[in-house]
Amino acid sequence: MRNILIIFSVSCLVLSCRTSQTLVLTDSVVITDSLFSRYLSEYRKHTVYLPKGFNSKKSYPVIFSTDGGSSITDKKSVFDSLINLKIINPVIFVASHANSKIADSTMQTTGDGKKVFLSYRNFEYINDYSSAVKDSVLANRFKNHKSYFVREFIKQVEEKYRLKKKKSNRHFYGVSNGGGFGIHLLNSDPQLIGTYLCFSVFGGGIQTNKWDSKTNYPNLYLRYGSEEPSFLKDEAFILKEKYSDSKSFIDSDEFMGRHSNQYWEKEFTEIISRLFKD
Repeated sequence: MRNILIIFSVSCLVLSCRTSQTLVLTDSVVITDSLFSRYLSEYRKHTVYLPKGFNSKKSYPVIFSTDGGSSITDKKSVFDSLINLKIINPVIFVASHANSKIADSTMQTTGDGKKVFLSYRNFEYINDYSSAVKDSVLANRFKNHKSYFVREFIKQVEEKYRLKKKKSNRHFYGVSNGGGFGIHLLNSDPQLIGTYLCFSVFGGGIQTNKWDSKTNYPNLYLRYGSEEPSFLKDEAFILKEKYSDSKSFIDSDEFMGRHSNQYWEKEFTEIISRLFKD
């Protein structure tokens, strides 16, 4: 209970940053916050990491992520270590929680014919499912979630923490389906976010999206595992071709491992150590 009260108190202080007082944190904190999305007609949680020394009158680079509240985005110890050792400059990390509620889907079956139940998360992160469902809520889920992420989530975080509303200040991190959502964003809204970290990408419409050789797409750090399904590697190769055609920056590499956060965290740490180098 004491920890909850401390986090709540810090959250209240951050909310009062617009006053003449300046909030300076003596230690890093992780805050769970929420907003009501008019696009999704529900409250959505997000988790905010604020670094040690955070000053409410300063601006920081920010990483927006999918899969908040999971082991994938539990990055406090990673950021604390890199910042305290002066390997990177302070950064804010914000992760939007997905809706894990089960959606009744008859599209997917296992090899033995058993029905697979997808969660709302799948419909939020991947556009491929939308055309295959009759339920209007699910059919519009991807579009509505994208509107929430771009027009509400990013907007509120930037206003609340006085961040620069610039493409170069924004970064994105996602893995698997969450990484697929990132690929869709960089393709459809190339002026929104400056740098993407997308690992083991599943979905994202890599082959079906329209790619323009004259468009300068955001910087992309693409990673996939040596023990992952071959189709993930095939799509990564196509994505590299699209980036090459447009002469956009891509840093692509294969890590030794499978579809697991055990390997994603290592790649994440290595890349942000370069991106936010002190």
